[in-house]
Amino acid sequence: MSSWTVGLALAALVATASAAYLWLVRRPEKELDAGLRALANLRWREIATIIGQAMQQRGLRDVAMHADSGSDPTSSQLLMTDGDSRWLLSCKHGMAYRLGVAAVDELAAGMELTGARAGILLTEGRAGREALSAAAERGIEIIDGRRLWPLLKPFLPQETTAGIAARTIAEAKRQMTVAVAGSIALGLAVAVLLPRLAQEEPAPATATQAAPPPAATATPTQPALPEQPAQDPVTGKAIEDNPDAATEARYQAEIARALNNVPGITRAYWLTRATLVVERTATDKIIWPFICGELERYPSLRTVRVQLNPRPGTDEPVRWRQCRTM
Repeated sequence: MSSWTVGLALAALVATASAAYLWLVRRPEKELDAGLRALANLRWREIATIIGQAMQQRGLRDVAMHADSGSDPTSSQLLMTDGDSRWLLSCKHGMAYRLGVAAVDELAAGMELTGARAGILLTEGRAGREALSAAAERGIEIIDGRRLWPLLKPFLPQETTAGIAARTIAEAKRQMTVAVAGSIALGLAVAVLLPRLAQEEPAPATATQAAPPPAATATPTQPALPEQPAQDPVTGKAIEDNPDAATEARYQAEIARALNNVPGITRAYWLTRATLVVERTATDKIIWPFICGELERYPSLRTVRVQLNPRPGTDEPVRWRQCRTM
């Protein structure tokens, strides 16, 4: 194979990989950042109206709207209902927020005061792992920046979303042009240097025949040890097959905590006692063994339904799967 063929193939491979990364990964990230900044620049009344419209798609409607943040005008709450029960929504308005356990405790206290059955915590910022674990234990849904922008984007003015998309597309095209030019330069360099490197390689030495290895001494086969039952990471005891409600809630919190540390999974939380929601950036094929590996450690949770939300920037549908059916 000629050096020019190798150089051309390398240039095409690098250019394709770079363009795919810039368009499928970096462009959605840039659009997400620009969209969150646009949301953060809105006044509370404006963002509350947009949140209310988005929640109506979930079947919720306004009961009351009030700010309960004291000296912090960027933290407010919405009280909504689905017809049968109340929902309390707490919005930490601003990209600087890094939600912790305190924000979850604050919303839980507000739910008790207002008689709300469920709670949703929203912010343009990010939620820490401790907050996600605490929210999963209390049945509170956290919607931070990565989920907030896709949720609210359809309810923003068309000129705003179109402007953000146009700017991110233009920037992605400029970066792709630079990447393609660099790939071509790399391919030319390889095509020119490869023949020179081939001429400088020394002749291979004559291989000597190696002596046959000594025969291995036969050893008796050891019997396989019985598989040990999985242990509860908190108590150190065997995981129960039929735990009580409190123990099962702790098992669910341990599963969410473990999956939140898996590369390719950005967030895992329990929507209900029988539904585990997974936000991800990796494909099903990569993360599914990790999900089932955690669920199958707990006999009472092996058959729960797993909701796999689409990856950011893709048109994938929401998928529901089970590790086991019985």
